[in-house]
Amino acid sequence: MVDNTIFDSLCADFEDILYSDLEGHASELLCIKYLQQISDSRSKKLVRGVIMGANLRPIISLHVQITEAITTMSGTPHPVNVHFLHVAASAQTYMSEEALRAIGVEDAVVVGESVDKTKTLRLPLLINGYRVLVSPSPSESHFAHINILGEDFIHASRAQVFFGGDPPRFEIAFP
Repeated sequence: MVDNTIFDSLCADFEDILYSDLEGHASELLCIKYLQQISDSRSKKLVRGVIMGANLRPIISLHVQITEAITTMSGTPHPVNVHFLHVAASAQTYMSEEALRAIGVEDAVVVGESVDKTKTLRLPLLINGYRVLVSPSPSESHFAHINILGEDFIHASRAQVFFGGDPPRFEIAFP
């Protein structure tokens, strides 16, 4: 059995972000539609996010797509815009069931991986062109609809994160 208590306590106060916020308000602020398929898979060098809500949540939209290590019947080779909440305290990146379904992961087989029901499968995905092992957000959690951008992505991409200023802003610069 997978122990999600650390993830639950890390994200205990994120109930102010609803799925409708990702589709609506966050998409409007970012000027990017949530889970929309796009044709341009080039990595962006600077991605500006937004600060959302009274709790100053750093939200950013990055394109995500499956890698050659994933075989899927319904997956798309095109990237999909996924809105992430950046959580510097999260060691790993998580994606919601809806976001994984948008790229066709619900029926995926990861080449070379054995199925082990006692651990969470980490999927090799491309986020802004960088390969990261992504875990599905725990379905039983109250924040299962949220995509968490963790430090594993920041490390893998060698990105620099800026969060601050007046007015507050959030952006990620890539090498």
